Amino acid sequence: MAEEEGKAVRFGPYVLTGRLGEGGMCHVFRAYREETGEEVALKLLKEDQRQDEKVVDLFVTEADLSLMLRHPNLIRTLDAGAHNERHYIAMEIIEGANLREIEVQCQRIGVPMPPDFALYFVREMLEGLGALHDAAARSGRPLGLVHRDVTPSNVFVAWDGRVVVGDFGIAHIMAYGDADPGQAVGKVGYLSPEVVLGVGLDRRSDLFAVGIILWELLTGERLFKRDRDDDAMLAIADAIVPRPRKLKPGMHRGLEEVVLKSLARKRAERYQDAQEMIAALDPFWSQEIGHPIAIQSFLAGLFRDEVARFRTRRTNPPPRAKPKSGNYEPITLGPLPDDP
Repeated sequence: MAEEEGKAVRFGPYVLTGRLGEGGMCHVFRAYREETGEEVALKLLKEDQRQDEKVVDLFVTEADLSLMLRHPNLIRTLDAGAHNERHYIAMEIIEGANLREIEVQCQRIGVPMPPDFALYFVREMLEGLGALHDAAARSGRPLGLVHRDVTPSNVFVAWDGRVVVGDFGIAHIMAYGDADPGQAVGKVGYLSPEVVLGVGLDRRSDLFAVGIILWELLTGERLFKRDRDDDAMLAIADAIVPRPRKLKPGMHRGLEEVVLKSLARKRAERYQDAQEMIAALDPFWSQEIGHPIAIQSFLAGLFRDEVARFRTRRTNPPPRAKPKSGNYEPITLGPLPDDP
């Protein structure tokens, strides 16, 4: 993943050492906790979002949910809070690439995605989503969590082959009705028919998004990519899904049927939970091929420079610069974007 390096900047208990990326609401920095030296990915709410109560509430909800969730296939949140009224979430750093970056790199250098790798990625995603869907409060009450933003950009693959689902910023808590379930939030190309039509959502809406990702990984094409969002939403509402074997004739017919069932227009005709979909995929997945060690080699070939830098940093970590005193004072790292 892209990263900018610079001098250190102190932010509360953390020291920021480089940029990792940004989203609509947040910037993400490489940082470490000054007291312990533990390295983290620090997610900070953007300055221009701080006055928007709805955005702040979403961010705080994401922090609360993230701290509750513990599963190898869900990104781990270590700390959350606010410093000088600026909210943050400290997460584990995933040294690797997201699925979208992997897809793009495969296309750029002309390397097809091995089907067993695609099934491994999707299977691990489903394990994480299953844990999210089944999460319960301390009382044991099911939370009814729905991720609502399952996209290739939110699925991370570490250089060692581990797969994690991240970004719970718009997750819906059905137990408390924290959001309008019919509101079409998320990335247009990965919405489900029921969300597009505004008739509600549940865990099967996430599984529809997984089906889209599976279709795309196996075919190397985008399923609902259109020039206009309205056209994409119409295609999703009607669940217009070309048979994968038209693009990949060598695909097993049974696997094609699994893909198509996951993309059924009616929720009752899809897989009803993550474990049911995993069981349907398992007969077509070779554990000897779709294995973390093989994934490591595959990623090392796709991202030679990035993996080389990671290995160098791991074996010879650079000395940590002494952080500048004060709260996110601008240095060569740059001011935290949008700060005065």
